[in-house]
Amino acid sequence: MADLSRLFPRLLLMLFTASSFCLGDVHIEEPLQNVEVLEGERAKFVCKVRTLPAEESRLRVQWKHNGDFLTVERNDADQGSGQHVYKAERNRHTLIVRNTRFKDSGVYTCIAAVGDDTDMASAHLRVKGPPSPPVNVEITSCHGNTAELQWEGGPENWATVTRYIVQFNSSVEPVRWHDYYEQFPAGSRRALVVLSPWGTYSFRVKAVNDVGVSKPSSVTSRECTTPPDRPDSNPKNVRTRTDVKNTLVVEWNPIDRLYFNGPGFRYDVYWRRKGSLAWEAAVVHDPLQTQFRKEVTDVYGLYEVQVRAANDLGESHQPAFVFIGRSGEAEPLVVPKDFRLNPNHPPEAHKAYFIWEAVNTSTDLVQGKFCGYKLRYWKSVEGRHKQKEVDFIIGQGEKHGPDMRVAVADLPAYTALRAQVSVMNTHYSGPPSQTIDFFTPEGAPSAVRELHVEAYGVGYVLLKWLPPDQPNGLLQGYDIAYQPILRQDVGKLKGLTPQINNPSTLGARISGLHADHQYRFYVWA
Repeated sequence: MADLSRLFPRLLLMLFTASSFCLGDVHIEEPLQNVEVLEGERAKFVCKVRTLPAEESRLRVQWKHNGDFLTVERNDADQGSGQHVYKAERNRHTLIVRNTRFKDSGVYTCIAAVGDDTDMASAHLRVKGPPSPPVNVEITSCHGNTAELQWEGGPENWATVTRYIVQFNSSVEPVRWHDYYEQFPAGSRRALVVLSPWGTYSFRVKAVNDVGVSKPSSVTSRECTTPPDRPDSNPKNVRTRTDVKNTLVVEWNPIDRLYFNGPGFRYDVYWRRKGSLAWEAAVVHDPLQTQFRKEVTDVYGLYEVQVRAANDLGESHQPAFVFIGRSGEAEPLVVPKDFRLNPNHPPEAHKAYFIWEAVNTSTDLVQGKFCGYKLRYWKSVEGRHKQKEVDFIIGQGEKHGPDMRVAVADLPAYTALRAQVSVMNTHYSGPPSQTIDFFTPEGAPSAVRELHVEAYGVGYVLLKWLPPDQPNGLLQGYDIAYQPILRQDVGKLKGLTPQINNPSTLGARISGLHADHQYRFYVWA
């Protein structure tokens, strides 16, 4: 008996181990895992199947979606074009659902079978996306300038709705939809909206969750019409322009048709010279117009202006703000004096230095806002019709001495030039200063053009080129050099002697080179 008691645990273990193979020829080792993806992403289910090695050839794995067998494309590389792709790697059998849609949500089942022996496992797929549109959107009441709406929520698509957006249009522009300024919480199914007067409105509703915004609901079958009233507000961004001489130009942003609030919409424009007590007025009847022009006798005069919205019922409920503006500028009257080259900085090949007396920048003399100076220069042989301009902007409050000292770069070298300077306001330049003549010295020539090998042979190369586009002086000749190229290394630069001292010579024969060697050649003017 003692010997049997010692053997009994081992006997139990052997019986238990043997019983595990009695579970069947096929077994799914782990439950499928639930999957949650955003719409458009891919979902993946992994089914781990165990079977006897002798039965692997008989193993058959199928997939169901909500009880219906799926048609899957077997592709172990996951490169198929179908929506449902199945691949197997050892005991892992994977179903991939590509480009998921809401309809793909539900229960997915892996069915593994060897002959009549079957095992299965299931899991849920949740495809999250923007909610479906609300339904049954209705106008329940319409009184004065308010409308009351109600609706029912649509499917949330596995992401809880957080709020609703009410949209409205008007019969004037039925294709243009506006978001109501207030959004409504997820628990609400009703909304009270305040509308602009003198309109006929329809409504629709959108739902919002953490994924996105739904498509709009159907449009309400009933419309809501509001009575006319005076405008609620006046045009914004009222301002003046100063680019038209002897003219006061008042501009504003036009008011949207949605806010005309009644028939006969117009703009009432008021203006007066700063310090005057009497207002002048004009009516602009075109609602799309954005400016009013009035001829005046002063230059860059200071004005107070107002623009009010009005219709047949009267001017807007909002008081009009008074804006300060200016009439048009004109050419400055002041001329810079003592314009000359800076004696402390002689001209360089491509740069010249100038000096002149700073001008009186009073508004009366500048006839506008002082902005700085405009320097013009041109080649003496070409004349002013090919002049170039350089603006020197002086910021408001920027400090400078009694003289203006500037430098102008990018000048042509070895060239006779003429220059003058004038005062600038925002839109005009004044009369020029006296004209000065100067000459820039020589500078380095630009690169030669079209350098190429015309011919070559054993130990020599014949080079050809064209003169530089910009000699920047009187050409004296050309320097030539070359380097041997040894695999990845560049050898020492060797100059050709004697150099070419005739600028009309546009070629050279370089001899004494080694056969089967590579060289790099250089030519400088």
